Amino acid sequence: MASPLDKARGLCEAGRLDDAWDLCESILAENPNHAASLTLVAYIGFKANKHVTGYTFGKRALDVAPHEALAWLNLGINANALWRMEESETALKTAVRLAQSKEIRGMAYMNLSGLCIDFGRFQEAEQHARAALKEVPMSAKSKANLGFALLGQRKWEGWDYYSWSLGLRMREKMKFAEEPDWDGTLGQIVAFYGEQGLGDELSFSSMLPDAIRDCKKVIFSCDKKLEGLFRRSFPKAKVYGTRKAKAEDGVVWDEDDREIDASLALGELGCLYRKTDESFNGEPYLVADPDRRRMWRALFDSKRKPCIGIAWTGGIEMTGQKFRTLSLEQLKPLLNCMDVHWVSLQYKDASREIKDFKKANPSIDVVQYPGATLTPDYDDTAAMVAELDLVIAIQTAVAHLAGGLGKECWVMLPKNSQWRYGQSGDTMPFYKSLKVFRQRALMDWIGPLGE
Repeated sequence: MASPLDKARGLCEAGRLDDAWDLCESILAENPNHAASLTLVAYIGFKANKHVTGYTFGKRALDVAPHEALAWLNLGINANALWRMEESETALKTAVRLAQSKEIRGMAYMNLSGLCIDFGRFQEAEQHARAALKEVPMSAKSKANLGFALLGQRKWEGWDYYSWSLGLRMREKMKFAEEPDWDGTLGQIVAFYGEQGLGDELSFSSMLPDAIRDCKKVIFSCDKKLEGLFRRSFPKAKVYGTRKAKAEDGVVWDEDDREIDASLALGELGCLYRKTDESFNGEPYLVADPDRRRMWRALFDSKRKPCIGIAWTGGIEMTGQKFRTLSLEQLKPLLNCMDVHWVSLQYKDASREIKDFKKANPSIDVVQYPGATLTPDYDDTAAMVAELDLVIAIQTAVAHLAGGLGKECWVMLPKNSQWRYGQSGDTMPFYKSLKVFRQRALMDWIGPLGE
C-alpha cells in the first residue's frame, strides 16, 4: 500500500497540486520536520508558480536535511524563478555534488544550463546541457537548452536541438488535423503557426518568404494583432489571425484552405533555412500600411525636428522584466542631449509616467500616441515606426518590428540578453538595420546610454 508521501508525489506528477499540497500538509501537521515532505512541498510551490512559497519551504527542508540533493535542487529552481541567481547557482551546483542518482544530477545540470542561458553565458550553458545529457540522454529540456546555448553562440546546428523545446511550456505545439510536420518537401500545401510572444513571431516570420518559395501554398495562422501587417507583407500566403482562437469562437479558414499536407511551428523554419551565417540576409521583409504612413509622415514633418521612437521596458517577470526596465528619469541624459520629438513606443499605457516626467522636465518633448501603440492592431504601430527617424529601444518586440521594417534601430541590451542577440558584437544576423549597445555589468545602463 502506498504511503501518504508516495500518494502526494503521484498527485503532484498528475498535476493535482492542491491535493498533493493538502496531503503533505497533513504529514507536516504530525511532523513539521519531515524532510521529504518539506522537499516535496518546495517542488509543488515551483510547479504551482508560487515560487516564494517554494523557496521558503526549500530553505526549511535544508535546515532539516542539509545533505539532501533533491532539497538543494528544489531550492535552486525556486531561487532561479525569483531571479536570485547566485543563490540558485550555488544550490544547483551543490545538488550536482551531492546527487546519488543520474536523474537528480541530470536535472541539476539541466537547470544550471537554463540559468546560464538566462544570463547570456552560452558557453557555460552548453557545457552544463551536455553534462545533463550524459546523465539523462533523452531529456527534452536538456536538448532544448543545448539548442539555445548553441544558437546564442551562432552555432546554427543548434536549431536541431532547439526543436526539442517545441511542446514544452514556452513553445506550444499545434496540429490542425492529423497532418505531419513539414520536412521541407517541395510543392506541398503547408500551414505554419506563430509562437511565443509578438517579438518571436515577428522575428521568425523573416523565414516565411523562404517557405513560400518552396511550397505550393502557405497558410499562416498568426496572432490576431499581426494579421493585417502579415497579410500585406506576405501577399502570397493566406494569413489568418487565428493563432489564439478557440473552437467556440467560430473562427474558420476559407474552405479551400482546410486541406493541408503538413504543418510547422514558425521557429522550426530555422532548421531548414538558417543553418549558416550567409543564410541570414538581414533584409526588410515587413511592409507597413502606406495610407497610415502618410498620416504619420505629415504629423512628423510638422514637428520640424527629429522624431525618434523610444521604448524603455520589455518582457514579463518570467523573461527577466526587471533586467529589461529603465525609467524616463534614467533616460534623461539621452532625452536631454538634443531637441527631439520623442515618441513613446511602450505597449502599455505610459501616460502617467510621461506626465510626471514632463512636469519635472518641461523642455523635453516626450509624447504618447495611444492610437498607434495601445491598439489591438500592430499595423498601427508599424506605420508609425516606419516614419520615425530612428528607434531606440530596450530588448522588446518593437526592436524586431523595426528590424523587420528595415528601420534603423539601436537596442540597449541587458547583460543577460536573449539568445537571438548573441553574446558579443554590435549587430544581430536577423536584421541589418539593428545595432546593439550592451551592458558591461548587470543592471548598469550607464555604458549603453553613454555610447
